[in-house]
Amino acid sequence: MTELIFLGTGAITPERPGDHTTMLIAHGAARILLDAGPAVLMQLDGVGVSPAEITHIYFSHHHGDHILGSPMFMFYPRLRYLLGARLTIDAWLELVEVVYPRYLLKVADDFAFQLLEEGETEPVAAVADVSVTQVQTQHVPELPAFAARFDFAPTDTAPGFSIVYSGDTTPTEAVADLARGADLLIHEATAAETLGMSNWGVHTTAREAGEIAAKAGVKALAMVHRMPGPADVWAQEAGAEFSGQILVPQAGDRIKLPLT
Repeated sequence: MTELIFLGTGAITPERPGDHTTMLIAHGAARILLDAGPAVLMQLDGVGVSPAEITHIYFSHHHGDHILGSPMFMFYPRLRYLLGARLTIDAWLELVEVVYPRYLLKVADDFAFQLLEEGETEPVAAVADVSVTQVQTQHVPELPAFAARFDFAPTDTAPGFSIVYSGDTTPTEAVADLARGADLLIHEATAAETLGMSNWGVHTTAREAGEIAAKAGVKALAMVHRMPGPADVWAQEAGAEFSGQILVPQAGDRIKLPLT
């Protein structure tokens, strides 16, 4: 059984402080974080998960609301894999050196790095039945962001399934292509046009997220990285474009995978 836990679903200025978008995939013995913002340790504590349990961290990009909590994992020893584009991992190494100079040398054996090449599918390190594929999104030119697809192989008791996490992005054709036929697309939906918001040229609205989900032909859409506002507004906007299952998750929500 695989469980997806939404630790936080807010954008850079969430309705509740510390509710920045972060998710946890619990799959067998693996505990895979998708991003790790400033309050990630408190988010984990809120769902009863110790930081020492985290086996993998995937970084969609290195904006602070997606990465700033991650250096604290150096103080919870275990072998831990960090996944992302080379430039994202390089930024993580620079961040760690700024906040804890030379400390990474003391715990170097606790970290391994999986540098993802755009468009190439490869097994997730130390997880035999999961593969990952990453593509670049269109966010801000000075700091590239990425989307990742995680494909889970079928077992004797459950079918295979796939999860796509967009990270920060404007509506991007590469994300729709990556998510083609996926079970679940977790897409940023920072803004709601109904509330007079725009995507500011660097993000996605709920309606646009629905368009991407429809174009990709996914079974379900979960909208994260949302600015404050009523969840039903996001659901209605996306629903005007996408006829599949729509989730507007809140911090602490859990879903079983594959979806039924």
